[in-house]
Amino acid sequence: MNKSIKSLALFAILVLVLASCKSQKAVVDTQPEPEPVEEPTPTPEPEPEPEEPKDVRSAPEPTLDSRLNNYFAAIASASSTDVANRNIREALGLFDNGSAPVLIIIYAANGTEDYDEPTDITKYLNYIKDTGNNVHKVMEVVRSPSGKIKELVLVKK
Repeated sequence: MNKSIKSLALFAILVLVLASCKSQKAVVDTQPEPEPVEEPTPTPEPEPEPEEPKDVRSAPEPTLDSRLNNYFAAIASASSTDVANRNIREALGLFDNGSAPVLIIIYAANGTEDYDEPTDITKYLNYIKDTGNNVHKVMEVVRSPSGKIKELVLVKK
């Protein structure tokens, strides 16, 4: 019986040792593994939207300047109304629309400019046709984003 008590005690100690090892492992296992830290990826900055091209005020291109001045001369000296009207239609093709403003400088001194009453391109071309008088030349052109003429500034020759 002594042997069985010793065997039983040894068995109990062995169970305790094994149980304590497993519980220690269980305690270690219950601690959550540290989750990998995800570094936030920098969000790419959105590319700025391209700005709409703004009206460009510039001295007229020599070709555009001469084309407009040639149209003005052709309309003023047209041999018939039909020829003048055909030239007007061709000239209007260079403009955004038939109501593009035309400003005529009547006086300029010391950096100040005085303008005649504003008109539109259709009225101005018809005025040249009716009077046969071409006394202005192109000084400045304002273009729209489409490249067509949006505004025209004229000065006396």
